[in-house]
Amino acid sequence: MTGNFSSANLEYSEKSIKILKVVSVITVVCVFLLIVLGSVVRVTDSGLGCPDWPLCYGKVLPPLETTAIIEYLHRFVASVIVGPLIIATGALIWISFRKQLWLVVPATISIFLLIIQALLGAVTVLRELPGEIVALHLAVSQLLLATLIMVTVVAFVGPLRRSVENRSNSPFDRLPLLLLCAGIAVYGVIVSGSIVTATGSTAACLTWPFCQGQIFPKEFAEAIHMGHRLVVAVAGLFILYALHLGIRAKDRPKRIRVMSMIATSVFMIQILVGAGIIWSGFPVSVLASHVALATLTWAAVISLAFMAYAEKAKLLIEA
Repeated sequence: MTGNFSSANLEYSEKSIKILKVVSVITVVCVFLLIVLGSVVRVTDSGLGCPDWPLCYGKVLPPLETTAIIEYLHRFVASVIVGPLIIATGALIWISFRKQLWLVVPATISIFLLIIQALLGAVTVLRELPGEIVALHLAVSQLLLATLIMVTVVAFVGPLRRSVENRSNSPFDRLPLLLLCAGIAVYGVIVSGSIVTATGSTAACLTWPFCQGQIFPKEFAEAIHMGHRLVVAVAGLFILYALHLGIRAKDRPKRIRVMSMIATSVFMIQILVGAGIIWSGFPVSVLASHVALATLTWAAVISLAFMAYAEKAKLLIEA
């Protein structure tokens, strides 16, 4: 037996598995960089740098103007690099791993999400950046990243669940579920942050940790902004609790503990950067890094959750 898919009683060539590993990692990294580039587009107000779609001022190449170049670069990376990579990943899986549902399902979903993202991108420009569409665009991009991370984890570790015949009479293991819930909590934090941006409430609170000294301000924009901080506070406690269990889980593979440490560190840095945005007067570079770190936190925690499920499945199979 070769590869990491013994639970499915299937055999795949070492070459095809290696190709999948390489392609999936490259795709995840490129999608992450695209999300970061999208945040640069947003914080630099370059969303309408190219006021038409798919061309830029009716031309294939943008004019030599900063916002147009930033927006065009985002579109170029999305359509010429990321899009083909996601399609290539899906094609590889459908050709070489079509019987492995833990690969086929997320890869297929990623292609549908890619199409949705392209349509949302067009609507965002043609409707001149409506806040709710911009927020939805970010939310879908995070789901797209998660589906590709699942493909990568399955390629490296194995399926996330054991076969039906081995499913009964096994002890309940709460860590994978807690880590998955922590990932969902991180996603909720990101969505709440996108709502802050969508409603134009980014600079509504000029002090930290409270908003002008208030926990529950009455003004709409201030309430939205402070609401995001409260979501971070509540969700953050649960996220740190779940990651703490991952760090302390000495009966787990070392990579689970290491990834838990990394995720914890990134999340804590993200909180400090959020405070730094207020303290430093909302500089563009810090605003962009805030989204980048939030996405990195999401990627780290959801990767950790998938890894925990995959490791659990491996142990049950070996038992």
